[in-house]
Amino acid sequence: MTATRQTKARFDAGATRGEALTIATGAAGGLLFAWLRIPGGAMSGSVIAVAMLAAFGRAVPISAPLRILALVTMGVAIGAVVDPDTFANIAAYPLSIGLMGLCVIAMTLASTAVWSLVFKWPPAMSLLASVPGSMSYIVSVSLTMGADAAKVAVVQMSRLIFLVTILPWIIVWESGGHYGAIAPAIVDPPAILVATMAAGAIGGCVLDRLGLSGGMLLGALIVSGAIHFFGLAPGLTPPWFLNGGQILLGSWVGCRFIGFDWSLFGAICFGTVGAVGAAIGVSVGVAALAAMLFKVSFGTALIAYAPGGQDAMMVLALALGVDPIFVSAHHLARYFMINVSLPFLIAAMRRGDETKTQKGEAR
Repeated sequence: MTATRQTKARFDAGATRGEALTIATGAAGGLLFAWLRIPGGAMSGSVIAVAMLAAFGRAVPISAPLRILALVTMGVAIGAVVDPDTFANIAAYPLSIGLMGLCVIAMTLASTAVWSLVFKWPPAMSLLASVPGSMSYIVSVSLTMGADAAKVAVVQMSRLIFLVTILPWIIVWESGGHYGAIAPAIVDPPAILVATMAAGAIGGCVLDRLGLSGGMLLGALIVSGAIHFFGLAPGLTPPWFLNGGQILLGSWVGCRFIGFDWSLFGAICFGTVGAVGAAIGVSVGVAALAAMLFKVSFGTALIAYAPGGQDAMMVLALALGVDPIFVSAHHLARYFMINVSLPFLIAAMRRGDETKTQKGEAR
């Protein structure tokens, strides 16, 4: 074996061991939180555990096959809840999604106000840190606009970990202490589960190839939903399947904190708590209004209107026993709204910066 092959073999073995440690840590955190009956614990526990592992420099990114497995697993699990009654509230979707659009604007403005008025960040940087979604695009724009991209990235990344840990407690408090889906009397047998996974993976690959955000999860969800809607599969996915998918997805989310600047997080922690708290406060108020207007549960509306984390919010909805289809439809709509409007918003900010520069030069 040549020196190059030996080095590659050692690297591959090290990466495999590191990935195994990451998954094991996520599983330990998820199972511990689930055992403690923490709301949404299988996912939130794995997110926190892997984020802590990343803080010590020991976490390794999850490989593509495991990421795909996580998304397909959760897509199949969410789709398994579909039956004719699932779409009882579909007539309310257009109005509810319209309200969600207003909620996104209000959340963004509330968070922007915290950064701009309280912590004196520049207006453009405050706005970029506050938009609930499309983190990669926002961070790249921050670099081109001269904003502090590191701070913007820290705020955007922190938003998700706040959501997966705080929202379940709000829902449990509002519901009087009950959470979680009731264990089903019937679960899909192994052969049907494997077949649904295979079909879901194909559907996910199709939507992913078409460039749809969250296409792998959404494709698996649609295929699984169709299979269960038409009675080709008899029940829900077994609890071990759901918990395993949550742990994989949570471990993947936790890996986002690899290379995270924790010292910078500490420096802007109060601002992040205030800004994210303001956004969550708005979503709580709008969710309460939506629950009255559209006859959905408060938990369903809150997760549907939460500020970001499309995949995580879908999974959290399923784990907490609220309508994951309603949540999925709203987060997909939010993604399109933000990505369609962001280019125009960025262009307006750049024109504003150019106008200020010209006025400064004229003086």
